[in-house]
Amino acid sequence: MKTTAISLIINLLVIMQTLSAVAQDNDGSDPNIQLVDSLLGLISPASPDTLKAHYYGEIARVTGNADTSLKYGLLAIELYDPSNLLPICTANYNVGKAYYMRNESEKALPYFAETAQMSNALGLRTKAATAYVAIGSCYEDLNIKDSIFLYYNMALKIYVEEKDTAKISYAYLTIGETQSNMGLYAAAEENYRQALHYVTLAADTLEMAYCNYMIGDAVFKNSDTLFARAITSLRTSVELFDSAETNDVYYIHGKYLAYSSLAGAYIAAAKFTGQQVYADSCYLYIQKVGKYDLNNGNIANYIGTRHVYVDYLIFCKRYKDALAELSDLQQYFTDDIPLNTLKNYHDRLCEVHKNLGNYKEALYNFEKSTECKFALLNDSTFASLKNAEVERTRMFEELKRENAEKLYHAAKTRFWIIIISLAIGLTLIFVMLWNKRAANRVLKAKNTILNEQKSEIAAQRDEIEAQRNQIESQRNDLISSVNYAKRIQFAAVSKQSEVDSVFPENFVYYRPRDIVSGDFFRVAMCGKYRVLITADCTGHGIPGAFLSMLGISALKEFCVSGHDAENPGTVLDRMRDFIKNTLVSGTDDTINDGMDMTICSFDFSAKVMRYATANQTILLIRNGKVSKLKGDHMPVGRYLVEKDHFQTLEQPIETDDMVYCFSDGIQDQTGGPEGNRMKSKQFFALLLKNSEKPVDQQYDLLDRAVSEWRGNEPQLDDMTLVGIRVV
Repeated sequence: MKTTAISLIINLLVIMQTLSAVAQDNDGSDPNIQLVDSLLGLISPASPDTLKAHYYGEIARVTGNADTSLKYGLLAIELYDPSNLLPICTANYNVGKAYYMRNESEKALPYFAETAQMSNALGLRTKAATAYVAIGSCYEDLNIKDSIFLYYNMALKIYVEEKDTAKISYAYLTIGETQSNMGLYAAAEENYRQALHYVTLAADTLEMAYCNYMIGDAVFKNSDTLFARAITSLRTSVELFDSAETNDVYYIHGKYLAYSSLAGAYIAAAKFTGQQVYADSCYLYIQKVGKYDLNNGNIANYIGTRHVYVDYLIFCKRYKDALAELSDLQQYFTDDIPLNTLKNYHDRLCEVHKNLGNYKEALYNFEKSTECKFALLNDSTFASLKNAEVERTRMFEELKRENAEKLYHAAKTRFWIIIISLAIGLTLIFVMLWNKRAANRVLKAKNTILNEQKSEIAAQRDEIEAQRNQIESQRNDLISSVNYAKRIQFAAVSKQSEVDSVFPENFVYYRPRDIVSGDFFRVAMCGKYRVLITADCTGHGIPGAFLSMLGISALKEFCVSGHDAENPGTVLDRMRDFIKNTLVSGTDDTINDGMDMTICSFDFSAKVMRYATANQTILLIRNGKVSKLKGDHMPVGRYLVEKDHFQTLEQPIETDDMVYCFSDGIQDQTGGPEGNRMKSKQFFALLLKNSEKPVDQQYDLLDRAVSEWRGNEPQLDDMTLVGIRVV
């Protein structure tokens, strides 16, 4: 009853002319300044804390100014009754939102986390999901990738359980946009299509148009050779936008983005096919965009659209018109223009001047484009270092808590181990004494039986000798067959001459445990990519060799084109389907064997490596520093918790980088002073120590180190390692 009366007073005072004596707390940028002033006018020094907290919380909620929201949200949290969770929960969310609006995501995180915890305690699942989305957005700002998708998916799970189709489609769109920003365009497309499914169920034409735009944009960004698919989705988008009437600025902006993206897809199709009809369609949609972005202050979008128009002019060989268009764009360039936009601008100037015969200007713009490219690489490196420090700080406190718990459990475990060991020891002593007495009684009986067996042993000895000779003959035949199989397998894997032709500086360390191997490697030129594949099949010897030959055969079909090399995750998907479908017996039983695999596609010109891993690690050594590049922790085959797709990841590379791809064979070898397996840290240190030496010396040093480590120990697993130096 008291809360209702307070709300009534607030509403009446908003309607009335409000006090302005406390307006100094606002800087004039708050669109709700009058409402804020009204609420502040209701507070006096004599007001009880509960009333002050209520008004402060309302101010934090309704204000449009981040600083004001932060100030009064913190005051509200301080004054609220701790047992009254709902308003505290709302205040925490408003404080987190204020920090986020101030670009202080690291400070916003604990308030959003508190909101989620309280919402769950109160049973407010949708409010908790909203907090999870906010947490994911903070982690996206901090570029902590695993945490981004963890919280977005937690929100999505709640929306699905609540059957809220609007929120489900929103969650899928959010996840897709994040993946697109990271360059994971194939994954982004999949999530956009999920969003499209739900908005189609709701028959929301504008949302259907927006989802089709996002799908087409992701397809086009993934590869401009997929223009046909991109055009299909983008045409659907603009048709839906054109058919729906709306005054919503969000959807109007989306329509013009779709026009611009469709124009870009059409000019890409024109370049690829050489057909003028595609260029004409590009010009049509450029005209539709017009100066919409310029008139609405979206300068970056306007420049991007005019770049597409320049591409159209270049395709039509109207180089002077293209130069005039680019010169006109200079007036919109400011000091804070994105480096990528500036690089695209100089790329087009370079091409235009080259076609006009202005080679000095072409060279100048090529150099400026290169400067932008390297600046982009440096910015990415600095951002990664900053984000790593943020993550390290966040994890430090968590590690301290975990270590304290581990020490307690370790002490408790040691106590019980000592007690159990003593009990077992006493029991064993008793059993040994009892058995010794029993053994003395049995010994006499055995002596009698032994004399009777001597004559029988003599007869059996002659029979065993004959069987041994037969087995020796069969063994020789088997070894001959396996040696012939070795010749076949070594003919299937890439020869050293093939490796040298693809990678000028390399070494291959290939040591089967038995005559034939369950490991294999393969190199190939696929379009502009230099492809290296290493694999470790289930088992050793003949079973592993059969599986490796199956894998080599499949790769010759699945990894042949430049598109295949550009999407190694897709190649692993196809390999997994092939293995699942192939390793099925004639009965209902399914064979669960498979292989661990790494596919690396090097573009030495662009200095980039696209890769995908199945339960393996890639090692990159640069300037004396080791980086472990990890992908998916699931094999190519059946797996209990397998994901739908293997990730295609991208890694910038530099000249003289050393990239090592390997099976787990070397680390599985036992040896050293205590007969243990070689640890990863020790193995990586060995590669780091030798990484700057010539590749042929690296091979000799690695072979010597492995031999010294093993000593007289037998080889336990196939060993494969391929080292590539970037040139």
